[in-house]
Amino acid sequence: MKSKIIDTNIIIRFLTEDPARIAPKFKGIYNFFIKLEKKELTVFLPDLVIFEVFFVLTSYYEIDQKTVAVKLTELIMLSGIEMSDKILIISCFEILKQKKVDLVDAYICSLAKKRGDDKVYSFDKDIKKLGLKLEII
Repeated sequence: MKSKIIDTNIIIRFLTEDPARIAPKFKGIYNFFIKLEKKELTVFLPDLVIFEVFFVLTSYYEIDQKTVAVKLTELIMLSGIEMSDKILIISCFEILKQKKVDLVDAYICSLAKKRGDDKVYSFDKDIKKLGLKLEII
């Protein structure tokens, strides 16, 4: 049986500990994540959703990027969370824990390294800071 996809709002409510603010049907949010931790339940977490969670937490909630990267790494590591490539996303968050760069730049760096690339077509100096060479067109 395929896992159902989890959306941004569920993760945001859990990480911000804010289920009391929302409809009573969501009060079981903590039990939901306990089930994910124990793998009594599995969900598929799309990369795009994890990116949106990162954006909402760092911009709207103004939580620093390192803290968000730590929290999202912990979330991704739950046994019941399935992703296309957990290792790639965790690698991206490892970069964000160490360097103040854009999420997409960290993702591009992680992806390039996974592919064995050392050059990226870009004008972005942050990508260069991450150890990749910029290939200018």
